[in-house]
Amino acid sequence: MQVSEHAGDEPHLGGVVPVERPHPASSLPRPRRIAVLTGGANTERNVSISSGTAVVRALRGLGHAVAYVDSASPPVVPDQDPEAAFLTTEVEEEDLGDRPVAPTATAPPDLEALAQVREGQLSGVLAPGLLPILEHADVVFIAVFGDEGESGATQRFLDEHGLTYTGPSAAVCELTFDKAATKRRLRSEGILTPDWLVVRAGHLEEDLAELDVPGPWIVKPVAGGSTIGLSHVEDASQLPAACELASAEGPDALIERFVPGRDFTIGVLGDQVFAVVEAITDRELYDYEAKYTPGESRKQVPAELTEEQTAEVKRLTLEVHRLLGIGDTSSRADFRLGPDGRFTFFETNPLPGLTPTSSYPISALAEGIEFPQLCEELVMRALRGAETVGTAGDAGAGA
Repeated sequence: MQVSEHAGDEPHLGGVVPVERPHPASSLPRPRRIAVLTGGANTERNVSISSGTAVVRALRGLGHAVAYVDSASPPVVPDQDPEAAFLTTEVEEEDLGDRPVAPTATAPPDLEALAQVREGQLSGVLAPGLLPILEHADVVFIAVFGDEGESGATQRFLDEHGLTYTGPSAAVCELTFDKAATKRRLRSEGILTPDWLVVRAGHLEEDLAELDVPGPWIVKPVAGGSTIGLSHVEDASQLPAACELASAEGPDALIERFVPGRDFTIGVLGDQVFAVVEAITDRELYDYEAKYTPGESRKQVPAELTEEQTAEVKRLTLEVHRLLGIGDTSSRADFRLGPDGRFTFFETNPLPGLTPTSSYPISALAEGIEFPQLCEELVMRALRGAETVGTAGDAGAGA
């Protein structure tokens, strides 16, 4: 069955048994106060806002008090009581869809404008005046992407202030945000990944002179997401320009051997691997425009693979999740099935997008996990993890 990339689509997944929704907030001991941290001042701002808006809607519909917190925008009313930011009943439970519903943007925001905003943020991740709202929450739901949310910077900031948050630790984010470091780690464990070369900003000619990876190539930022700055290069003379484009996001660029084949992405939550999704587009690359422009791509779920192939790519996905230490939370891994019948790993994301066209909620839905439940489950795991750490700390203090 194919799912089109359109924010308004509400497809029925054939073969999936709908899961009965629980009573609002019934899976948590009580309705929680949740701050959804979204926005950010980086090129993935629009994707983040779309994801954050969907999460806010879903959690409010389940009865939680939820604050929408744009990390790049100071409060409209300075020094307002933080409690005023936490709203409920925006959406009735019966009106919740099984997929995210939110605006979907198709163009990255202006880099110069974002740089100006970034200068005023605390630790480069939070606008002044927002910290009291986060401190008032039981848990912060991280829906900030790019270097702010995915590099570990936001997680370190929240750790410094003793705040509970969804997703993996700062150390895990720092590793997975660096595509080269991730590839080195996984290759050392026997995971197949394409040969590559890192081209450092300011060392273009020097590093390109060391290139021994045969073409054609994919060039992309070493650190970045949403396929921004991605190029497919056939002629070596085009590599400098492609590296410059990728370095605008990086600052370093990654030159990777191009592997032909079919693209698959698979979601994970703890030790549960979701359905395999195939991303299909008529464009040359499954790039930013293909991902977020309605009608430019479609997703087949479950992917048309043999039982053996499905089992193999799921096994690899879970192994990647474990080897990178992602733990009892989310990740999404990307693989390509080549002509030789082998799955090649490309990258993983422990803070996957939650927009109407994002693969992670689609992968989960095909396993019967509807979007509101998925969001609440991420909250529950964050709270459970914080309680475990707190209990261990109490035990140590009394020893």
